[in-house]
Amino acid sequence: MLHSNTVETLISWSPLLMRGALVTLKLALSAAGIGMAFGTLMGIASSKRLAHPFMKYLIKAYVIAIQGTPVFIQVLLFYYALPSLIGLNLSPFAAGAIALGLNSTAYITEIIRGGINAVPAGQWEASYSLGYSSTSTLISIILPQSLKIVLPSLTNEVSVLIKETAVISIIGVLELTKVGMNLNSHTLDPVMIYGTIALIYLFMTSVITGFSNHYLNKETHHD
Repeated sequence: MLHSNTVETLISWSPLLMRGALVTLKLALSAAGIGMAFGTLMGIASSKRLAHPFMKYLIKAYVIAIQGTPVFIQVLLFYYALPSLIGLNLSPFAAGAIALGLNSTAYITEIIRGGINAVPAGQWEASYSLGYSSTSTLISIILPQSLKIVLPSLTNEVSVLIKETAVISIIGVLELTKVGMNLNSHTLDPVMIYGTIALIYLFMTSVITGFSNHYLNKETHHD
């Protein structure tokens, strides 16, 4: 049974919950920007036709290292270990965004590499026969086609990032989960509080997925 004082407290805390949701979105979008930038470059550099052997194995080692360790530990390393190792002190938000971004880079690398490799080899050959260079072929022909292939996976990665921001609460960032934890300590009603938090996460990820589906449907009808 829900206590009326819990509902009243939840309503009074709603502005803070919304601010927490905004911090969550900022974290996720910052991490997605890092992941997209580095992941695209690394995906291209490790793709079948463009990979240099040394770079290919270096990127593969990075992907294995990131995917084989918990994002929770990666966040702790960035926030607590970097000051000891290289004297770099990051704010909790910056440490969280960079850790999530570099984690996402590994997954986006694999997504982009797979998308580029999925474009038929004949597209490269036809482009070369028309006088395009490798770079022009990649930018004008291959990447636009691979985007349609990888968009659902990239959308899923952004949704994952939104949910993974919850681990940043461990270093004190007032994102949505941390706000919910603080609120629960006042109300002692975890069902109501964490249920509400879960619904907010569900709304945010559903919006991202909805935009992606809308774009894909438009492209399908256009084709």
